Amino acid sequence: MTTGTNYYAIFVIGRDSTGIVADITKALFELGANINDSSHTIIGNQFAMLLLISADSDCNTEKVQHYFKGISEKRGLIVHVHRLKEQDIQRKGSDPGQLCVIHLYGADKPGIVYQVTNLLATNKVNITDLSTRRFGSDKNPIYIMYLEAEVPYDVDTKKLGQELNKLASDLSVEIKYELEEVASL
Repeated sequence: MTTGTNYYAIFVIGRDSTGIVADITKALFELGANINDSSHTIIGNQFAMLLLISADSDCNTEKVQHYFKGISEKRGLIVHVHRLKEQDIQRKGSDPGQLCVIHLYGADKPGIVYQVTNLLATNKVNITDLSTRRFGSDKNPIYIMYLEAEVPYDVDTKKLGQELNKLASDLSVEIKYELEEVASL
């Protein structure tokens, strides 16, 4: 952690509309903060964003919240600011292993996400990104899942692939499973 720098996690949620990201990043620019990491998505008609920012040491939670007051009121957004501790800034120092990408496609049914993620957790696979979408009609819903994960080097990836194939068969869905070495930077 850089001396003289404060770090915050910011959660933003509210009804989606054009320009939300521009308004949020403008508030952070005016605050003099840097976006270290971020992710946002739209679920239904709800916008959701998570940011990890850094700001000067004279910045506090109330000051960050103040810079969001105008857009919160204007757009009806809920903004939560959380000060982070040093151990919350960087990801775990362990070797990330191999990058695993999983695509799932098939008829929607309860338990798809649970069964896939439970299989991965049982194999000590750490999920780093997960996105799901439901398409089609209520009579014929189609489910799509995209997942990124870190597979430890000591996991038998052939066995993991076989288990995912069996699960795909049990769920009557298609699962595409790919492994890549994580590049060392």
